[in-house]
Amino acid sequence: MRACKTRKTGILHRKTKINNVPFVLNTLSLKNVMNKMPIQIRILIIIAVIAVLTGTMTILQHKDESGTLKIAFGAEFLTRPDGYDGLSRHYDLRFKSEPKQMIDGLMYKALANGSVDIINGFYTDGRITAYDLFCLQDDKNFFPPYYAAPLIRKETLKRYPHLEQLLNTLAGKISNETMRKLNFDVDDTGFRVEDVARGFLAKVDLVPLDARPRNGSAGSITVGSKEFTEQEILGEIIAILIECNSDIKVVRKLNLGGTIICFNALKAGDLDIYPEYTGTGLVNILKHDVISDPKKVYDIVSRQFESQYDMLWLKPLGFNNTYTLTMRAEHAKRLRIRSISDLVRYVNLNQSKD
Repeated sequence: MRACKTRKTGILHRKTKINNVPFVLNTLSLKNVMNKMPIQIRILIIIAVIAVLTGTMTILQHKDESGTLKIAFGAEFLTRPDGYDGLSRHYDLRFKSEPKQMIDGLMYKALANGSVDIINGFYTDGRITAYDLFCLQDDKNFFPPYYAAPLIRKETLKRYPHLEQLLNTLAGKISNETMRKLNFDVDDTGFRVEDVARGFLAKVDLVPLDARPRNGSAGSITVGSKEFTEQEILGEIIAILIECNSDIKVVRKLNLGGTIICFNALKAGDLDIYPEYTGTGLVNILKHDVISDPKKVYDIVSRQFESQYDMLWLKPLGFNNTYTLTMRAEHAKRLRIRSISDLVRYVNLNQSKD
């Protein structure tokens, strides 16, 4: 092979062969070859180059984002068996950095403004719609069903047996969409919990909008709730329904604390009733393995809570407030993450590049 000098340009070039076809490779050859090609071929080459460059940019973008997903979970989700630890084992999910603990009420705003990228959400939280968030599909069915229902002491029902029928008028009245709207009205719109609860009861014809508590001459009971918006709304719904349809005086202990605090208060008699979730009763209180069938879960918690704790589960209210892993909708779409398994693949792929 012989090196030659081009008189006009002074540029060295080589004569070579690719598959026995002679080519002259120099700075002008590509332009010359392209000019001699039919227009259709040139278009195809340009499209191919753009595709290669686009793919390269996507890879680079993903590489920039690899291992940088910022995770924040609530305190209870970090410690519950149906929370992060169980989820990690079920999906074999390990983030590059351990999730940070954050107050449940702050997580949604932090996710929306980009301070974090993934949180544990609640499916019926109104801020999911308000902030354009996306719930990842639990495609391997880790989370049990979390149907809300009033949990009441048997001793309380012995004193006030008519309460069972009264409270069961709420059965099936609150859909996922309704609960999400009630939560939104408090968290985002700023309405008072009492007004939202009273408005709901009037809408389903259980309590007139202008109804007031009766005289309280029949005695008193204490209604509690956990320390987040949905629980406070449900506790208020239960309280208003009782005091406006009976002569029982209602003492409110809403926003009392987490699951174990409320459960222990019910067990000790400091509460008479509070709203609980079937999946929480199954996994977090009874320490049972996850079951995905809602009826089986309800049957198990009903039997075992009555036999072990003298507590009764009344009829479910209708909605299923399951845990979710939640992302910003545009972020999830850009990373092509629709399910928890997609998230696992994304995390594993990008961490392997580091």
